[in-house]
Amino acid sequence: MEKAETPKKFWNRDFILYVISFDMAEIATAFLRFAIPVYILTQTGNATLLGTVMTLSWFPFVLFTSVGGVLADRMNKRRIITIFNFLIALLIGIYTIFSGIFDHFSLTVSLLFLMTSLQSLQSPAFETIVYQLIPMEQLMKANQVTWVLMIASGVLAPMLAGLMLAHLGLTSLMIASSLLFLLAAGLNSQLKISFKKTKQEQGIFRTSWADFKSSLRYIGREDEVLKRSTIGLFLYALLLFPILTLLPAVLIHQRLLMGEASVGFAQGFIMIGGVLGVLLISKIGKQVTIQKSATLLTVSSILMLLTLVLFGLTEHRGLAYGILLVGSLLVNTTLVIYSLNYFTYLGHRTDEQMVGKIMAFAITVMMLGGTLSQFALGRFFEIFSENLALAGVILPFVVLLFSFTIRIKTK
Repeated sequence: MEKAETPKKFWNRDFILYVISFDMAEIATAFLRFAIPVYILTQTGNATLLGTVMTLSWFPFVLFTSVGGVLADRMNKRRIITIFNFLIALLIGIYTIFSGIFDHFSLTVSLLFLMTSLQSLQSPAFETIVYQLIPMEQLMKANQVTWVLMIASGVLAPMLAGLMLAHLGLTSLMIASSLLFLLAAGLNSQLKISFKKTKQEQGIFRTSWADFKSSLRYIGREDEVLKRSTIGLFLYALLLFPILTLLPAVLIHQRLLMGEASVGFAQGFIMIGGVLGVLLISKIGKQVTIQKSATLLTVSSILMLLTLVLFGLTEHRGLAYGILLVGSLLVNTTLVIYSLNYFTYLGHRTDEQMVGKIMAFAITVMMLGGTLSQFALGRFFEIFSENLALAGVILPFVVLLFSFTIRIKTK
């Protein structure tokens, strides 16, 4: 067992190392999330195939995250994140070496699936190790730091990746990603955290299934606040978040007849809502607590409904574009506030022996909602192709109805 003193201050050595390695891994992941879809689209010219491949690539998160929760609760988290970052770096390196020998498309799809599988196994440990690095009363602040870095990487890394892809090629981008994961693994290996080994009496998959059931039982019976807010998290992932990521691009491209530059600017602008959410929760966190989950869902749904109605009624392209961007940004702001509240509450309420499996359950719920929506929304938008704004209105309306059923009673 490795021993480490309970951290006395927020910006301690281990948390700084974690933050730097987190940002490196996020930038590398953002590079790949940009490069792989662009490569598949340019090689095949088939947008439907791209959508199918990208949707299926999320299935490892649904299938293996609970296994990652078993690892996070029963193994040394430092070793888990170090080993898996190293394996991802090695995987990208192998891809780079063999990409000129084997079929490039098949190799790229294989890389995507293997990488998401490794990240799904790593994610519970990566998300929960922070609880051992900072004083628990500052958990919200730690979550704010990591979310800002994640959002910044999501906005800036694709821009840098685009320049590298255009001027230096795919190989240089892959080498950069591999080196970033390798550096992250090196920093992770220097973390000093406590670890108490627990006995595992059955196989890892049977244990993960048992943990999944115990997590469901804990959330369903032991903590009413967590149960209702988890339902809200699923609704966000299933219906609201896909609207933010898919619908604006479709509306801008097909309804407003604007080009890729306008779509790219819109995606970056909407991401800024995440930064606003982080800044707002530090100011109004006491007023917008986890007990107000249903209220946040209601606000998000109403904002999205108003945005799409106004968009549908506006004939001026520039004004419609602005309405869509501002409305989506505000919805993303509420989404980030909701998520920060949820994961901070989860960290405070769950003991150290349970936190890995509960975090794995929450991530699985999010990924399941997102995966199901990816499958359904393409067909849904196809049915309503003549009136995409109307299609978008239906989804937040459903969330609005559900938001009234998951209200948390406060004493």
